[in-house]
Amino acid sequence: MNILYETEKLKLEFEHELVQLKEKSSGKILFEEEFYGSPNCGIIDSNNNWTIIGGIHLILWKPTQRKKYRNESFEWIHSLRIKNEKIVEILTDPWSENSSIWELNIENAELNKIKDFADYRNKEYTEFVEW
Repeated sequence: MNILYETEKLKLEFEHELVQLKEKSSGKILFEEEFYGSPNCGIIDSNNNWTIIGGIHLILWKPTQRKKYRNESFEWIHSLRIKNEKIVEILTDPWSENSSIWELNIENAELNKIKDFADYRNKEYTEFVEW
């Protein structure tokens, strides 16, 4: 298994097209999801209350909620970053025609497009994307 993200209590890992969130102490699987293609990124909040996984679609997981986001203008998630306690920023494929930056509100699960992101269109692939 490849590790996407981990905290002292939880580990988010994947193998091929299957991603799992596990409790480190017990090995118990809290969440499992299949992706078309492997997931590209994942994040777990510092209090272990939620996780987000990105690939062809985005998954928000909380112990009492699981929500999947995907539409034609929001797919192939490239990167995630925490803006503050309530908001996670999401970058879709920087080289695609639909590349954009979105915000996901963790409390109400609302996803909103912030802006288009054309900085890397028609440029060579690079491991580090500055956004």
